[in-house]
Amino acid sequence: MTDFLMRVAGLDVAVRSLYDRIAEQSADYLLPSQGFDRDAAKADIAVEISPADIGHEREIGEPGDWSDPYLETLAVFRKIAEVAPAHRRLVFHGATIEYQGKAYIFTAPSGTGKTTHIRLWKRVFGDRVGIINGDKPMLEVRCDADDRRVADGRQRVGGERHASVIAYGTPWAGKERWQRNVSAPVAGICVVNRATDAVHDDGLQAADALGSGTAFVDGDGVANTCERMNAAEAMPLILRQTYMPSDPSMVAETLELLDEVLADVPVYRLSCTISEAAVKASSTAMTASRPL
Repeated sequence: MTDFLMRVAGLDVAVRSLYDRIAEQSADYLLPSQGFDRDAAKADIAVEISPADIGHEREIGEPGDWSDPYLETLAVFRKIAEVAPAHRRLVFHGATIEYQGKAYIFTAPSGTGKTTHIRLWKRVFGDRVGIINGDKPMLEVRCDADDRRVADGRQRVGGERHASVIAYGTPWAGKERWQRNVSAPVAGICVVNRATDAVHDDGLQAADALGSGTAFVDGDGVANTCERMNAAEAMPLILRQTYMPSDPSMVAETLELLDEVLADVPVYRLSCTISEAAVKASSTAMTASRPL
């Protein structure tokens, strides 16, 4: 049994685990611990893992010979994600980079190419790009002074709602384990899709895309495009990549927070190949910074 305290996305989380692996995985986020009971009394979130929690992860997860220590890391993640919306946090599925002091999130179903795309950003921009998290960042939706919640947690004062969104690294970072205990304001979310059609095969559509200024052709003649979506288009795509809690009240909180995210953060659709043309398309659209 291991007791530890960590700070994730600005929240203090007290953990009592059965194995050491989750504490080791969270090394960059650890705070001095006074033992679980004392930590839990002051923490924002308290997580105590039982064998049943590990068994649940085995039941709902992908088939495989997964070890109990590994499954416990998922159980801790799930317990935090289940209550995060009560603290105005969301767990999101996406590869998150920092560029010029802003966070940019690339999201897609697993295997589509978001990790490959941030590798390409690193290749093109070098040390100007830092990786915040390669798989599961947490997002904090901050209210300004005109959008404060009162004591019951529901009613708001002030008229128009304003929010800013901050992306944080977490210990859950995918197989590459790309993560840093840092944060940055989110300036864009990009939904990654694979491009397959060559320019000469779809002349009219390609010409329109190239004329938009956010399309770049790769070495095989395929146009890489990045266009902004409206909130109605973006919501179902972003919803799929957001952790949805099991408690109905937390689901409602999650949907409310997502509305605020989409009101504050532009969302783009990137159709790309594995090429530097993809980076030119996404960086030009999202940052107005075109690589040389």
